[in-house]
Order: sequence, then structure tokens, then C-alpha cells
Amino acid sequence: MKRTLMSRLETWRRAVSRKPVLLQGARQVGKTYLLEQFGHDHFPSSHRFDFAEEPALRGIFDADLRPERIVRDLGLARGIDIDVKQDLLILDEIQRCPKALASLKYFAEKMPNAFVCGSGSLLGLGLTEDLFPVGKVERLHLYPMTFREFLLGMGCRHIEEARSSATLQSPLPEIVHNRLWEHYKYYLITGGLPEVVATFLKHFDSLSEAFVQTRRLQANLIEDYTNDIAKHSGKLKAVRVESVFRSVPIQLARETSGVHKFVFRGVLETGSRHSTLEGPIAWLQKAGLVHKVMISSRAELPFDATANERRFKLYMFDVGLLGAMLELAPRTIFGYDYGHYKGYFAENAVLTELVARWHRPPHCWQSGTSEVEFLMDVDGEVVPVEVKAGINTKAKSLSVFRARFNPRRSVLFTAAPLAAMAQGCTHLPLYLADRFPEAVVSDQ
Repeated sequence: MKRTLMSRLETWRRAVSRKPVLLQGARQVGKTYLLEQFGHDHFPSSHRFDFAEEPALRGIFDADLRPERIVRDLGLARGIDIDVKQDLLILDEIQRCPKALASLKYFAEKMPNAFVCGSGSLLGLGLTEDLFPVGKVERLHLYPMTFREFLLGMGCRHIEEARSSATLQSPLPEIVHNRLWEHYKYYLITGGLPEVVATFLKHFDSLSEAFVQTRRLQANLIEDYTNDIAKHSGKLKAVRVESVFRSVPIQLARETSGVHKFVFRGVLETGSRHSTLEGPIAWLQKAGLVHKVMISSRAELPFDATANERRFKLYMFDVGLLGAMLELAPRTIFGYDYGHYKGYFAENAVLTELVARWHRPPHCWQSGTSEVEFLMDVDGEVVPVEVKAGINTKAKSLSVFRARFNPRRSVLFTAAPLAAMAQGCTHLPLYLADRFPEAVVSDQ
């Protein structure tokens, strides 16, 4: 699975001196695979030490945090020589060994030429700042695979090259658009967890079997995530955290007469209010399992100044798990016939692309019955982004926003092919979400 983040690692490797890399992300997004592939492709040797698989390794960090001794003792534990000036040293599941995490500070200070990468799940690593080497690591964040990475992982290099080169001046032929749309619906089913994508690809010759195996694996992963919640959040808090986690897909699927926001009522059997759910929501955010989109009332920077802490939307970190948690049949998604819920499904898919690109969730704008799904800060300019699941390019809420705030640029994502810009609004197909904002800027 080719990951875009590999280029960042390659740049890090070429630097004259470097801080250790700390690769973070939710479980199952492919951190270990990426680092092992990096080591295989760019180093004479790479050495991975997994603190979850080999708990005894943690004792190596008890005596002191001197890098020379740590490297020596890790080599002795394996019966190998480790040259960190040539080889890659991977400290995997580093959140299981807080002292190993703390040691990265001393690698940065005393071995600036060393090639050291720490990798850890946000479950544990992102939930505490104890012994964190602030300012002494290069933090990289790995998200589920984007649609671009999905296409490359599926072996569709030529389709991806056509997609990434499309412009308003040179749109895609209809036959290419249809092929891309077909694969985009596959992506809505699988999401971007590498093991799920690999399973889907393995069985792709029999689409029915691919759908079955995909959902089976996703069900297992959902159970793994809920088990992790129980393990890491504590017995008293676990019930609340899991209740919020399971409520996110349900709330997205719920049909409402007005604008959408997270509703506290009913999440717990008793005591469902902001004060009791604020902590569990923050826990899920830090674990990387949900994205929180704050709702703003005006189009002004900074967005937080007009946001209400009690008004927000929650989305899943992976669109494939969203469908799996709702037990939405893959053939229903592929047939693109699942009612109003298609809209929130499309929103979630676009959001994951935006977060992977910007490393932070956008805001949402609501006023009365009007809602623009996302507000983006692009070089100090407010750019509204509306998302439609179908081919209808009429965007009433976006029109209301533009009439009120007169933004210089705006974006509308739909299922329609790439179309000419109309009155300052760029129309993009959903499968080009990762092209924001380049497609908007270049086509003005």
C-alpha cells in the first residue's frame, strides 16, 4: 500500500541532522507497515522492537536513558549490531513504554545523526503527555488511506494519474469519470484502513465475496476498538466512551427536519448532557476515532470565536467503519440507493480527506435552516465548502452564505463530473476532495 507520507519520511532521511520521528495515528491505519517499508526501501538494515509483542524490552529503558547504552542493549537482546547512523531503528508501540518515549529527547540531543522512528497508537500515546519529549521529535500523523492511496493500492495507477491531472480546462472524459465513480463507491464501502483495502483487493475477482470479507473484517475491527476503549479509558468511563462512539453513526443516519448537530439526549440511559459527555468525546478525539466539527455562526476568523462549545457535529474517522457500524449492506452503498443518508456519508468521506490534508477538522456554518458543511481557512481567507451526494448542483445553503458574506471563492462537491466554475463557485466531484484547495486556486 503506497502511502503519501512516505515522501515526508524520505525528506527526513536526507536531512544532515534530524530529530527522531514519532509516527502517530489511530490503530490499524498502517503505521508499522509504513515504517517497515521505509526501512526496507531506504536503509541497509532496519530493526523493529515492538513493546507490545515483547514486553521484556521495556526493562532496557529502566537503568537510564543514554542512547548509546540503549542501542547497545537492544542489539544484545537480539544478538545483532545496530548502527543508527546507517540503519533504521523502529521503536514500535512506543506508548507501551513511556521511558522509551522519553528517551527520544536524548536521541535528539546526543545522536542527531541517528535514524530513529517511534510509532504509537493514539490510544495511550495521545491520551497522556507524561514524559513526552516536547520539541524533541518530528511528529507525523498517519490517517486512513485517502482515495488517491486507495486507487494506488488497488493497482489503478493510470486511473489515478488521470484523476490527479484533471482540471476545469481539461476535464475527464465521461468514461473515465464513470470508472472513477465506480471505484469511489468501492472506497465508501472499504474506507481507508489498509488491512480492509487489502482484503477487498484479494477477493476482488468475486465482488460478492469481497463485500462479505470486507464487512467481516470491519466487524472484527469495531470489536477491537471497543475492547481498546474498555482497556484504556477505565471501567467507569468506558461505558460512556463506547456509548458516544456507537452513537456517532446513528446520529448521522438520523433524519432531522433542520440542521444537523450532535444531540446529547439519549446517548446514555441517564445523565446524557454536555457535562457528562464532554470528557468521553474528548477521549475519542484524542484516540483519533472521531472528528469533531465545531459549528460557527459567522464567517469570520478565527472560527472558534463564533463557535459554541455545545454545538458541534461528530464524524467517524473512517468512512468504511461508518457503513459497517450501521450494518449498511455494501451492495446498497454500491447501488447508491440509501436515501437521505447518502448526504452524511458523502460529508464523512470528504471530511476524512480534508483532515488527512490539513491535519485538523474544519468548522461548519449554520444559520436558521441553512448549513454549509465545512468552512476552511485558506491562507487567511474563508472558503465555504458544501457537499452534495447526488448530481444536483443546486446549493441553497451555499447561496445563502455567499449572499450574506460574499466570499471570493467557494466549493461545491457533488457526484457530477468536473464542471465549469459558475459565479465564483468551483464544482468538483466528490472523488477530488483531496485536490482542495489547489483546484480552487488554480482555476480562478
